[in-house]
Amino acid sequence: MDHVLYFVAAAARAPAAEAALAAAGRRSSPSRAARIRVAQEHSPLRTLAKLRSGAADALVVDARGEVGAVDESTSLGLLRALFDEHALATPIARERTFLVVDADPRGTELAFHAGRMRLGGVLAGGEDDLPRAIWESIVATVSRARSGKIALCLAGGGTEGLFYEFGVLRALSRFLPDFDLCDVDIVCGISAGAVVGALLANGVGPEELARALKGSDRRADSTRGGPRLDPIRRSDLFDPAIGAFAGRAARLSWDVVRGRRSPLSALFRLPPAGAFAGKRLKRWLKRQLDKPGMTDDFSRLRHRLFIGATDQDSNEHVVFGAPGAPEVPIHVAVRASTALAPFYAPEKIHDRYYIDGGFTRTTNMRVAVQEGATLVILVDPLVPVSSARPGHVQERGGIFVAMQGLKSLINGRFDKAVPTLRAMYPHVAFHLFQPGEGARRVMGGSPMKYFYREEIEEIAFRETTREIRSARFDQMVRDFGRHAVRFVDPDAQPSLDTLEDEVRVVA
Repeated sequence: MDHVLYFVAAAARAPAAEAALAAAGRRSSPSRAARIRVAQEHSPLRTLAKLRSGAADALVVDARGEVGAVDESTSLGLLRALFDEHALATPIARERTFLVVDADPRGTELAFHAGRMRLGGVLAGGEDDLPRAIWESIVATVSRARSGKIALCLAGGGTEGLFYEFGVLRALSRFLPDFDLCDVDIVCGISAGAVVGALLANGVGPEELARALKGSDRRADSTRGGPRLDPIRRSDLFDPAIGAFAGRAARLSWDVVRGRRSPLSALFRLPPAGAFAGKRLKRWLKRQLDKPGMTDDFSRLRHRLFIGATDQDSNEHVVFGAPGAPEVPIHVAVRASTALAPFYAPEKIHDRYYIDGGFTRTTNMRVAVQEGATLVILVDPLVPVSSARPGHVQERGGIFVAMQGLKSLINGRFDKAVPTLRAMYPHVAFHLFQPGEGARRVMGGSPMKYFYREEIEEIAFRETTREIRSARFDQMVRDFGRHAVRFVDPDAQPSLDTLEDEVRVVA
């Protein structure tokens, strides 16, 4: 069901406007009219409140019948409250907002102001053809979000981010009883999100992922009938780069002996590019993707998979799985994307060195939109800790300080990108999930919190479930509904009507 909010400035015109619009809908497209609910409103304050709660997919502001100076127009005041000249993030997209005016000089002046606000359109005309024009504008607006694709964009965040994403995905799955997250049309993954994304694209669901990361048994997955993942051990994630250290030590010692480098210069070059080699993680990924029913080939996946990494020398973001990127197996692309320097060594591909994709992008949500996504679920674990107590970060040591700085840089960049893309693509529904206060407290510091994996996953699950129920549920019902996917609360009590229907069926 699509929801349209119809603001009528002159209350006396409300009944006639409602009847004319309903008649236009029945004449133009009766089937579509049954799926569009139009709610009238006369109060600017209530209209603003409803829009800020995400209660509308389109807005019609009917300024006909207003009197007085244009600057005193109630309709214009509402629009100005909604669309500040420099605002990117607005309660409803400008392109989904229409102004209806009288065909007179006052209407022309209102239309001029609407043009400066870059609204979706201004409608004027006679009583015979105007209702149909309003209805067609509404249908065109809500139709742009239909028949599109669903995308899942997963950011990085080290081992702790991996477990956070499992919790978020497990929570989302509970609200989607008829839809498997493995069946999303597009998956974009970076760093930890690349690991999750590669396995999701291969049909491995959130609960099975979580069991593997928790080190559970190897019994076959009874829900999907497919192969179970091997449990991932601490040694698979953290393999010290001893070989790289020994090799550098030998080369630098020889340089010192030959006089080609001073001892101090050699000392500064001694640490390897990463504390961990990442070879065991790469082997673990290959073992999983080589199992029956899975694939290590981007082109053989049922849905699109994009893995983001960073060319270490050119600082260019490379999207594996997209045209123009180097052709590599999925497990190699994931290994490159997870090379979080200085923790993990870079991955060499075709004489180029690649590191974590999070250094240049956060989720590749623009790639998803360009591939046709009209519903994008964003999961971003990289949120810095926030504390009012001075010294909270400083007293926790160098690793905590470094990670707090990195998270602040990436999060600041991402916070600017999301509203920009929402303004650029008003037909796309974006839903962003980030750690709340409880999750941030546990996830703060080292990105290698292997021993906290179950706690992080459970907190993420509970926070996401609570956030959906308290603030997002109605909006997500509509957004998934436009893509023919049912979004329901599994713990909601059935209504009296539902119970009566069940009784009739049994009888």
